[in-house]
Amino acid sequence: MHPSQYIYVPKNLALVSHFAMDITAEKKDEEKEYGIDVQSFLEPGQDRPLGFFDPARWARYSFLEWTSIEPVPYEKQTQRNWYSVPLLWFSANANVLTFATGMLAGSFDVSLPASMYTILGFSLVTSIVPAYFTTFGTRLGLRQLLHSRYSFGYFGACILGILSAATQLVYCIENSILGGQALKAVSPNESMSSIVGIVILAIVSFVVCFFGIRVMHFVESILWFPTLICFILLTAFAGSGSNGLHIPGNSPKTTSNGVLGLGCIVAGYMLSWSTIASDVSLYVNRSVSVKKLFFSVYAAFILSVTPIFMLGAAFGIAGPDFPAWKEASQESSPGALFNVVLSGHAGNFGKFLTVVLALSAVANIIPSVYSFGIACQTSFPILRRLPRFFMSLVALAIFLPLSIVGRNKFYDTLTNFASILAYWCGFFAGVVLADHCVIRRFDFKTYDITIWDDWRLLPPGIAGITSAILPIALLVPCMDQSWYTGPIARHSGDLAFEVGFILSFLLYLVLRPVEKRIWR
Repeated sequence: MHPSQYIYVPKNLALVSHFAMDITAEKKDEEKEYGIDVQSFLEPGQDRPLGFFDPARWARYSFLEWTSIEPVPYEKQTQRNWYSVPLLWFSANANVLTFATGMLAGSFDVSLPASMYTILGFSLVTSIVPAYFTTFGTRLGLRQLLHSRYSFGYFGACILGILSAATQLVYCIENSILGGQALKAVSPNESMSSIVGIVILAIVSFVVCFFGIRVMHFVESILWFPTLICFILLTAFAGSGSNGLHIPGNSPKTTSNGVLGLGCIVAGYMLSWSTIASDVSLYVNRSVSVKKLFFSVYAAFILSVTPIFMLGAAFGIAGPDFPAWKEASQESSPGALFNVVLSGHAGNFGKFLTVVLALSAVANIIPSVYSFGIACQTSFPILRRLPRFFMSLVALAIFLPLSIVGRNKFYDTLTNFASILAYWCGFFAGVVLADHCVIRRFDFKTYDITIWDDWRLLPPGIAGITSAILPIALLVPCMDQSWYTGPIARHSGDLAFEVGFILSFLLYLVLRPVEKRIWR
């Protein structure tokens, strides 16, 4: 491994004993390698950190991520193994939640072939946004929400941080429920409570996030492989024809409402990553080509999300039509279906595969927990005094009990949440893309990183906030949800995401020049 690589695995156990050791010459070399300067955190004349939450106290432990949300300067962008970024996104999407979201296709008026085309089309388009935003991290050293300050202003980004924190928590809850119920399904006679499974997944995810982004990159670069093998075997064991995956004879007639509703689900899933995309690429060295990083991440999204979405849609549509799968398909999570298909063909080995699929939820929880801390520290500056790893504990304390309470209401929550995600994430993407691509003409040099935390020097954000709020007036009539269907949506299907994205993009192009003339 190259000595300047960001993911670091020590060849000895020296790091384990840091709690009981003073900083040695070897340790100082590690601090130099990772850009850690303990003295830079100390007040003039202060010899050592005093407070428990003083960053200097934790900076000496290089296996922990001690930084707050401040930009990462060029000299600290030492990660050259850029391929860990697309592998992270592959792992985060190749999991049980993606499959479960694809199964929602069975609740829309859409045939199996039409669902495949819908998933492919919306995936190809919407994956562009998070893939492109991932490149912002290496070029600017800014976390995604900090970058949004240059479009939405300081206080507008605080609102976005609250929305992002809530989004990440819901993802954690849904993944924990899915994994926990899958572990319950594979236990003998379902003797194990799903609560136990939820706790297991939550604790494992917390441990990884506790150590920070280096460990997160390392773990995520591995998790995708066993999960992918499991999905391949699931497809093989499912088979085709009347006793496997097939087009049901009573398949519903495809309607525009069904296509657009399913498309909104796919868009919401993809675009939700755009609010945290650059968080995982901050330390990638700027010598890495932007095109290389973009296309690799884009490919990671397409190759992970699209096939598993399609597989989930195939099971969601065909499962109720196959007697052996019918009961399992009606369960509140796909865990029972996994167990029926895999263990029915491979016995105990199939049960093992089900366990692996259950644990794949960890790969989605990890970046969500990590970015939850960033979102909270962006919205509430007082929280910056807390070490990054402490924010992982806060996330655990919130989503674990909520997962236990809501474990029996998964699919109702997922359907509504996935669609609403597309709405607000569409506003976010529209404004940020308009600002960067049109106003700034793709030029990263137009960002003054030195003002990242000064609300007086940052754009006021009126143009960004207004561009996100005004489209709501037209968005609401275009919504098609289980709890509300707008007058336009009744005839066309759910167009709210498309309308919100386009209007926010266009409005910002009009309002931002006016804002610049007023506030110079």
